[in-house]
This record gives sequence, C-alpha cells and structure tokens, in this order.
Amino acid sequence: MSAAMTCWGVYREAAHSPGRIDDDAAILERVGAVLVERGFRVELIAADGLIETPSANVFVMCERGTILDRLATMEKAGSIVVNSPAAIRNTYRHRMIELFAQRRVPAPLSRIVATDAMKPRPADCMWVKRYDFHATQPDDVMYIASETGWRQALREFAERGIPFVIAQEHVAGDLVKFYGVRNGAGPTDANWFQWFYHRDKGMLGHSFAAARLHEAALDAAAALGLEIFGGDAIIQANGQPMIIDLNAWPSYALYRDQAAQAIADHLSERFRRRPRIVASKRN
Repeated sequence: MSAAMTCWGVYREAAHSPGRIDDDAAILERVGAVLVERGFRVELIAADGLIETPSANVFVMCERGTILDRLATMEKAGSIVVNSPAAIRNTYRHRMIELFAQRRVPAPLSRIVATDAMKPRPADCMWVKRYDFHATQPDDVMYIASETGWRQALREFAERGIPFVIAQEHVAGDLVKFYGVRNGAGPTDANWFQWFYHRDKGMLGHSFAAARLHEAALDAAAALGLEIFGGDAIIQANGQPMIIDLNAWPSYALYRDQAAQAIADHLSERFRRRPRIVASKRN
C-alpha cells in the first residue's frame, strides 16, 4: 500500500479529556474505521507514541505543546496534519481571544490577568477560565460573582502553577453547542455543520436564524485555522450568536456516525491531494 494511503490517528491525552475519554476515543476510532472502508491503512496511537516522520498523513486530537512541536516538525518535512499544530495552538484561550478580536468574531469581552495580580475584579467579569487549555479538570472554568470569589479563584490557579487566567464577561441567553467540518480556505467553506441546545441548561427560547450561527461558527473556525471543530455559543435576546468557546476536534457524541463520515470525506481529500500536487510539480 502506498504512503499516500497510509495514515495515523493520534488520541487526545487523557488529562485533556476529563469525563470524555471514551467519547473522544470513539470518534477517532470511528473515523479510522471509515477511512479503512475507503481503502486507507490506519494506525491509531497515543500522543506519546508519535514518532516524527516526514511525508506522513496524520489526523490528531492531541493538544499538549510538546506533541504539537513534533507535529509541527513533521508538517515542515512534508506531512499533512489535520488539524494543523498551529490551529490547535490557536485554541489555547489566550490566543483565541486575540484572534477573535482581530477577526471581529462575536465573542464575550475577555482579559488576560496574571494570577499573582492583586487587582480588583473587573466590573464586567463573571467567569474565570484557565488561560491555555480548555479544561483538564472541572475548576478550570469558574463562575465568579464576588470580589472574594475572584481572589480565591486567582489564588487557586496560582497554587496550581497556572500563571494567567482569562477574565470574561457573562453573556445572557440560550446556550447552544455546535459541531463542524470546514473545507477550503474561505471562511464559509464547509461540508457539514450541526447545532443543538445544551442539555440541563435553562432555555429562554430566543428565536434566531440558524444560518447566522453557522456563519459565526465558521468565521470563528477560520480565524483559528481549524478544519475539524466544535464549540459553544450563546443566543442572545436579539437572536445574535456569541461564540464563547471553540475546540479542535470535539467528541461529536450526539452525531458520531454523521461526523465520522464528514471528517473521513475531508481527510480522504486532504490525504489523496498530495500525489496530485507532487505530480503536477513534476510536470
């Protein structure tokens, strides 16, 4: 079997998948199975088992900086990596809020604050979030309603060795989750998108145009460079969506089979495109 028809899938690190280890593994394995059905040879590996290899085909859920460094080296040597290491790094919250601001993605007002700072709580701050990874444990995201809670949150993050947090405003409205796969270079290029209301959350029932959520989610994914993505949005009373989180390669738990087919479509095209590009350069 040719190298173009061989690919690796890399699991998310267990520490980056609190409460979702089985779901995260399930989507990666389902995508791998669909790729096998389409004629690919697929090997699924743990992040720590990744070996730097040039001209490889790799689809990844991992997030740790040291692993992303290896993937970046592979990418420079001609490997195709989806999502790209740069895009995954862009989901680190401190990068995400800066890129959202630059690209004018509708998102809550957010500030980066040092955990050893003795500054008072910003008046508009109701959420304190870890500045880099989305979640490695439940208290990586805290709702803060008082000055006492603010100082306690900063102290707890500092004690864990986390130097910065994101102080974020609260946006009222209905919480929805979304999943997507984005093709091409344009901000509206996509072959699959789904959204749903977050379970166990009170809904106010604000009406909105699903196309507007679709556009905001794709703008957010394009701002970070993500091809396979999911996130959370708040639908405000005026129907305007506000993107509050964006992740590289979520679990797609409610739409696993549909998502696996869409992701495999995208990966098949990305991986098979290589020999055509090489051949065109030779000609």
